[in-house]
Amino acid sequence: MTELLAPAGDFECAKIALYSGADAVYCACSRFGARAYAKNLSIDELKHLLILAHSMRKKIYVTVNTILKDNELNDCIQFVNELYTLGVDGLIMTDLGIISYVINNLPGMEAHISTQSGVKNLHDVKFFEELGANRVVLARENTLEEIKVIKENSNMPLEIFAHGALCVSYSGGCLMSSLLSLRSGNRGRCSQNCRRDYTILKDGKIFGKKASYLSMKDLNTSPNLSSLIDLGVDSLKLEGRMKNPEYVKIITSEYRKKIDDASYQTINLEKVFHRTYTKGFIFNEDRGKIVDKSKRNREGEFIGFIGEKKNNLTNVILSKQLNIKDRVRIEDSNGEDYYFTVDTIYDKNQQPLKVGVGSIYLNIFKDFAKDLKIYKMIDSSIDLTIDNTYKTALTIEALGSIDNPLILKTTLFGKTYIAKSNCLFQHAQNKPVDTDTLFKQLSKLNETSFYLKDIINNLNGDLFMTISGINETRRKLIEMIEDDMQGSRVLPNINQEIKSINYENEQLEITAFCVNEDQYNTLKELGIKYIYYKNYIPYVNPNYDDIDSDFILAGNYGALNKYKGKEIISDYSFNVINAASVYELHLQGVKYVTISLETSLNDIKSIYNEYQKYGNNPNLEITVYGRENLMTMKYCPLRELGECGVCNKHKYELKDDIASFPIYHQGCITHIINDKPLNLIDELKEITKYTNRLRLSFTIESKDEVKQIVQMYQNRIKNINSKEQLFDSKNNTRGYYRRPII
Repeated sequence: MTELLAPAGDFECAKIALYSGADAVYCACSRFGARAYAKNLSIDELKHLLILAHSMRKKIYVTVNTILKDNELNDCIQFVNELYTLGVDGLIMTDLGIISYVINNLPGMEAHISTQSGVKNLHDVKFFEELGANRVVLARENTLEEIKVIKENSNMPLEIFAHGALCVSYSGGCLMSSLLSLRSGNRGRCSQNCRRDYTILKDGKIFGKKASYLSMKDLNTSPNLSSLIDLGVDSLKLEGRMKNPEYVKIITSEYRKKIDDASYQTINLEKVFHRTYTKGFIFNEDRGKIVDKSKRNREGEFIGFIGEKKNNLTNVILSKQLNIKDRVRIEDSNGEDYYFTVDTIYDKNQQPLKVGVGSIYLNIFKDFAKDLKIYKMIDSSIDLTIDNTYKTALTIEALGSIDNPLILKTTLFGKTYIAKSNCLFQHAQNKPVDTDTLFKQLSKLNETSFYLKDIINNLNGDLFMTISGINETRRKLIEMIEDDMQGSRVLPNINQEIKSINYENEQLEITAFCVNEDQYNTLKELGIKYIYYKNYIPYVNPNYDDIDSDFILAGNYGALNKYKGKEIISDYSFNVINAASVYELHLQGVKYVTISLETSLNDIKSIYNEYQKYGNNPNLEITVYGRENLMTMKYCPLRELGECGVCNKHKYELKDDIASFPIYHQGCITHIINDKPLNLIDELKEITKYTNRLRLSFTIESKDEVKQIVQMYQNRIKNINSKEQLFDSKNNTRGYYRRPII
């Protein structure tokens, strides 16, 4: 049975999702979730949500899917311990240190691997399967065919994104937000640079006019949903933790109906805010057409046109109903759309209406040309009331006799619950307690996940009890059930065994990454021993061929699974910024861990110092030169511009108002890199206190530039105490070295 997994940014959205047909809800508490700007839930709200969900035989997953600094680890461990004792069904995680902690120490709470961990192929899945995870969330870029291969060759439950906003970069592979604003997307604080306008340059000249080249359309798999269900996908995930309750209700209920009845037409998906829909990479959308450069098409549901102005009111011709409090967008011809909330609606005689259709009048504080299109962004008429469709039915038996308490008894999910009143029955002087009275009082379950289906009246004689006495007993019964439904656990004894990992102390070494043959040959000539080129297993689209090299640079978790017999260096794409994750990678056979590009000097010090508890020093590799990879994309902004096949014959850049970002390709994977290279040449004396491996990364550099840079670093290593300043502040950057991310 395929699970329908719905989003919740707050308690109200979570309730709406459960009552609209979701089998499970994913949400965050106040910390460690990758949507830091959502309202999120308090611990008390989470407790009530667990009671609600478990009473309906549904599940709650909590996101703990940010990368963590060392000074946050203990707090996060205490937090996941608390989630465990509360009864949370599963955690969605990305930091390997926390993933391993949960798997090894908290039995019964599922470990789900977030899409932020970059699970994209069978070997990635196999790694986490062997680690002991319970589910992986696959990348949004995976196709149906790729999912089928994974499903047929692994027992790992798979979660697939089915609807909602898309990231243009592979999740976990985007540094643009943190580099430009220090707000790390890997820590839930994305500044959404992908939704901004850019110009594309070709060989230094404007080639693509200003547009939203990185603004992805919204995913909508509903027309093809049966293909995913037939494939046996374990969970269909709806995106939307930043959305309102109306959005959550519509998308959840529409997908519920579509899952239950393949012939159902999901027309109501047009009623909520969305960008232009796409079938997504999952159903082989063209990689050049999955963005909406205008950012305007289908932003809301089309409902009509602007008419003539009359007595300060604007005539509007509506093809669909408009309500007071609806949010509306007018598509202005100058490119500046106008948004407003409807506060009054008038008929042709200027009499107020509650709803309008056809020719009506609105009070719009701006003049617009005739025939401009109007879109409804938020439909205030969406009914958020809760019915009994997904509530749990209770049949309650009432027992009692003179001078004895009222006993309420019910059986739920195979367990019997019994509550007794504090007061005793008396002989009825007038009207005794009958079945109608019991039903009326015991059916007051509106704030719970239950409804009263039936009463079994086994009261003996003409009995009297106050209404408050009956209600008090009902509350005791429900509280008893709810306490049980929460699913709270006792924290087991935590005894984290530390395994000693010892590596040979090697001399200070320069390593190098490169992307072409000229760079590789130049590096060999310069005596670089560790060169990552054809022995690099990329973050995206690895082929996992046999590699004629004693060592590899692993860009993904799958490489750890595939190349267990080789010396493995893990790449920066593992997003490691704490000692626990370094240790876990060492346990998995990684000899050198390349720390995240987002680590500052203080972070490096913390990793080194915190690692001492494992009995030795960490084997770190630190990137000291190179243009940071800001985005790795399956989408290509050059494809729609007719440049497919010639992308590596010219110099392309993505330009905003401040800088230009070079674009280069590896196969059909697009990389956007920083315009200024990272250069830590003047920081080597400090950095080499914590590592003996310094990485130089070459992407668009010429042979001469490679030679110049390598020799500069070789000379500085020979004269490590030199105070000569070689950093070029105009053309270089220190990246995150002295600017910690938030």
